[in-house]
Amino acid sequence: MTNFEVGDHVKFAGGQGEVTKIEYRPNGGQLLHVYTTEGQLRKLPSGLPHIERIDSIVDRLAARQIDSPIHHDLRERATRLDLAYRYDRFLSLTNNRIEIEPYQVQAAYEILNSYDHRYLIGDEVGLGKTIEAGIVIEELIARGRAERVLIVAPAPLTVQWQEEMREKFDRNFVIYDRETVETHRRSHPNQNVWEQEDLIITSIDFAKQTNDNPESDRVSVRDALDNLDVEWDIAVFDEAHHLTARRGSDDSIERTQRYTVGEAVADNSDALLLLTGTPHKGKSDQFYFLVSLLDPYRFSHESQIHPDGLDDLMIRRLKDDMYETDGTRMFPEKNIEALGVDMSPAERKLYDDVTEYIREYYNLAQQEENKAAGFTMVIYQKRLVSSIYAIQKSLENRMRAIQNDAVAEDLPDDVQELIPRYSTEPETLTDAERERVEEALETVTVTLNRSQIQEELDRVKQLWRQAKSIETDSKAQLLKQFVDRILTEDPDEKILIFTEYTDTLEYLRDQVFADHDIAQVYGDLDQDRRRQEMADFENEKNIMIATDAAQEGLNLQFAHIMANFDLPWSPTRIDQRMGRLHRYGQERTVEIRNLFFKNTRESEILNLLVEKTDQIESDLGMRSDVLGRILEDVNLDDTIMAAIAENRPTDQVVADIDETIEERRNALETVENEFLIRDRFDLSDEDEEILDVIERSQHGDVSEDDIEVLVREFFDEFGGDIRGVRPGPARAGGDVFQLDVPDVLSGNQVAGRYDQATFTRQVAMEEDDVEFIALDHPLVQSLIEFCLDSNRIGGQVAVKIAADDTPTPGILFTYRLGYVSGAGEAVTEKLVPLYVTSESDVSAEKPEFVDTIPPEEVVSTPVLDRLASMAKDLHSVAEMEAWKQVESFADEAREEREREVEIKRQHAEQHFKEEISEWEGRLEEYQRQDKQAKDMSAPIGNAKRQLESLRRERDEELSRLEEEKHVTPEEPQLVTASLVLSNPPGER
Repeated sequence: MTNFEVGDHVKFAGGQGEVTKIEYRPNGGQLLHVYTTEGQLRKLPSGLPHIERIDSIVDRLAARQIDSPIHHDLRERATRLDLAYRYDRFLSLTNNRIEIEPYQVQAAYEILNSYDHRYLIGDEVGLGKTIEAGIVIEELIARGRAERVLIVAPAPLTVQWQEEMREKFDRNFVIYDRETVETHRRSHPNQNVWEQEDLIITSIDFAKQTNDNPESDRVSVRDALDNLDVEWDIAVFDEAHHLTARRGSDDSIERTQRYTVGEAVADNSDALLLLTGTPHKGKSDQFYFLVSLLDPYRFSHESQIHPDGLDDLMIRRLKDDMYETDGTRMFPEKNIEALGVDMSPAERKLYDDVTEYIREYYNLAQQEENKAAGFTMVIYQKRLVSSIYAIQKSLENRMRAIQNDAVAEDLPDDVQELIPRYSTEPETLTDAERERVEEALETVTVTLNRSQIQEELDRVKQLWRQAKSIETDSKAQLLKQFVDRILTEDPDEKILIFTEYTDTLEYLRDQVFADHDIAQVYGDLDQDRRRQEMADFENEKNIMIATDAAQEGLNLQFAHIMANFDLPWSPTRIDQRMGRLHRYGQERTVEIRNLFFKNTRESEILNLLVEKTDQIESDLGMRSDVLGRILEDVNLDDTIMAAIAENRPTDQVVADIDETIEERRNALETVENEFLIRDRFDLSDEDEEILDVIERSQHGDVSEDDIEVLVREFFDEFGGDIRGVRPGPARAGGDVFQLDVPDVLSGNQVAGRYDQATFTRQVAMEEDDVEFIALDHPLVQSLIEFCLDSNRIGGQVAVKIAADDTPTPGILFTYRLGYVSGAGEAVTEKLVPLYVTSESDVSAEKPEFVDTIPPEEVVSTPVLDRLASMAKDLHSVAEMEAWKQVESFADEAREEREREVEIKRQHAEQHFKEEISEWEGRLEEYQRQDKQAKDMSAPIGNAKRQLESLRRERDEELSRLEEEKHVTPEEPQLVTASLVLSNPPGER
């Protein structure tokens, strides 16, 4: 029977651990208290047949139990790679398929070095907030700080987020929609649906759903979000300005359903990122409640908000404030010009006749309070000024619907549900939803009177004939002249043309530019085709035509000329169009031309808006988002249609809007100067240090070669195969390989074979269908996990031969050092070599080695035997030094942590002091009135409950912060040890 001692490491059926206590039995046996590697306490009789001592690394050193050099090397490499992205808090920039810009690194770097990773990212459109959030997510995952991630975005952006995370970071997220959630509920009816996946993307309007039926016992998706047992490690809200809460007249909080989603997620998340290009829309209370999701104690009231107080809570860069290493601006100018078009007599008559038809039926719809029919007329008016072909198609559809008796009195339920968002927030609808609504609206009529329906049919037929008879679209003709002139001057020039409707795109493609090879992007294209079209435009095609449905995610800064064939009646979408070209990497002035029909209210209004906005942006030093913020509460659809309905003169309408713009401009200027932070980014000055971070991250501890060597060594040792599948200059076998994975690794997320894989980031960026074997790839992570398991790989002890100038003999001990926060999480770790000579001199300098001796070649010599006999003593020296280093390591972190927590504590104390003081004042007033014979028992009781709740919340928050201050060094973990000699054993 083995006698165990406290401190022994043991393995048993189902696990392993350390003996922490021993109870001696009367029969001479032992009851072992074992603290397992899973963090559980087990009690095991020592006489069990399957329990045995695991020799420690020091025991193995003393007994000269030498492992194979290859296993030792695999274990050390794997440990170094495992810690590579936790060490020194430097960003990992090598695992993705994109070129990350320095200012994006700087944003992520600031967030990752913050106390709690809760930030509002308010960068302008075109700076890549998605990429910044993606870097933070990837870093937290790589550092072992995140497993559960939630991304909440407007519905049209959910698929884009999924594709960006997959294509750029090789991370697979599941989109939660009605169908997905129902499937999960059926498979696991008793489990919270939000805990069934770890990487989730969902839309804000799906997440806000609550049960309409009070009799239902089903937990709604919103309530399930509110009641998680396992919180999110990081949550991201895109377009976070949709999370709106207001202060009521009685000082109460009026929350939208979307805001309640924000509260539910914020309360159940460790890290939280809010992304928006319009963080402050002129409503101080709304901005206050948005910021409160990140830190509820930062400000007690919106009146307290000031830029200094946002310094460690918000990042906001404007294009005008960003500079390159040579001091030049990162973003060039943009030059916007209007190209007015005179209508032909036939076009003018069609415009007037269709507008008269629209005016009449729009007014009738307003009278009968038929909103749907009103929307129908708005669609026709937009398509009328888009192109002759677009209005012709609309009239044709209308005619067919009436002829087929398809005019419906009631819209389908799904369309009726979408109508409110379609009218006020069209950007929150997906392409499919918008098309569904507009198709349904084409069938709506104002009246069901049969004779009136026939009268409308006759009228629509006449208008359709007029449209069909017009052979030349004057606006299209001007566009053709504009494009031809540019391509004549420079046949290699690239021109991006935007239009709102697919019908107009098809007309331009098939009729106007039939003699050109056109690249095209519109809503129905799948991602592969979309990528191909973008590649064609960059490489061989001169013209791309795109619809608004597809403009998100188009990064086309290799072009600099854009023509808006029509302007959308949405300020946000106008901004987003410009952002396709006016973004980082653009080296030339962006030339934008807006085509419009002269003497039409809608075109004149839109053109004025663009011109005025351009001027305001220039004056305020902003490049985007201005139009949307100026027209925050202005419904352009209503404004334009009201002008048409009332037949108001164009100059009068334009003058009214001009006045509104000037008022809003002043408010915007106040917000910019008094409330919002504005970060300058200058690579020639204070921000140049970020270039060092990037350099260290890309060429530091871990390289592509390190990962490839580890994989190749492992495959050689455990029966895998790597063969080149295409020749190339990078290596003898090329840079794309077929990987046949060893059986010990395949399974779960690791495939048995990868037909095309690369270790080279540049190849991965150029070829989406090639698997990128980077550090965070499941194959590499699985391989590292295998190598860290000493029972499977061994590799703990080696004999190494040092270079001539190394003091020998000695033992090299390699330690894993780290510390944990008060909350119990491992904050950071690093790998530290400690070399102890036989004279007990200790150094953190790793010796230079010339060879590692296989166990079969190790023979007993006096030097080796003496060194092995000193293993425990030399280990004690190394252990003392390891503790000294980890405590110093933790002291630095503790000082920083205490500083950060102290700031949080001051904010919390101030917040609760003001809240409690206010309620104490109310209570005194209620009690005073009660003494005057007025029954105030109800408000007195409420005030006492509020005070009790506030004091309890204050005490809990201050206790939590006190706990967070602590930083505790972890016990140094010995990973490997090497007996170091000057000559191989057996040689003199």
